Amino acid sequence: MLIARNITRIIDGKTIWSGLSLKLKEGERVALRGPSGSGKTLLMRALVGLDAVDEGEIRYLDRPITEWHLPEYRRHVRYIPQDAAFVSGSVRDSINLFFSFRANKDLEPDSGQLLAIMRTLQLPETFLDKTAERLSGGEKQIVALVRSLLLKPSVLLLDEPTSNLDEEMVSRMEHLIDLWVQEDAARSLVWTSHDTRQLDRMTTSSISLYKMADPAVT
Repeated sequence: MLIARNITRIIDGKTIWSGLSLKLKEGERVALRGPSGSGKTLLMRALVGLDAVDEGEIRYLDRPITEWHLPEYRRHVRYIPQDAAFVSGSVRDSINLFFSFRANKDLEPDSGQLLAIMRTLQLPETFLDKTAERLSGGEKQIVALVRSLLLKPSVLLLDEPTSNLDEEMVSRMEHLIDLWVQEDAARSLVWTSHDTRQLDRMTTSSISLYKMADPAVT
């Protein structure tokens, strides 16, 4: 489904990772593990086309990412960062904005799915009326996941998606993602988190990144 072949990333003359390969199969849940500085977020961003790689290639559905129209690609492969961007306006406005983009114009927000998600998260409908300036960091993470699920993606790239949430809401978010996977056997995810217990709960296989030695150090 999503493949990275011998990819290398170099920043300011320093190799972050080199010759890295990844193959995400349909229905697979992969943990991306590694110490701080090993390039986990850089890899996530490369997989969604936000950062270019210096060598190698990334393919989705057997097409190089360079041949995809990136907005269309990101409808299928959704990246959920730790700190999600949020425009001014309400949560509902933020959700509707995604469906105004050209790549998503053939879709309409599924109000039934949205209400089901809200029930799973045990959030009142009034949450949709909260404005950006009133949202906590954790609530912005919730919105980022909700609006992505409404686009009905095939792959989720989850980069510390619950780091700002309390234990109870973390459990609800994990349950929501479990339900998303169970709805379609072809859906897959890559998850990175400093919470190794969460990775143990939510994934079934692992890829480990190791911090490369600084080439200036002998």
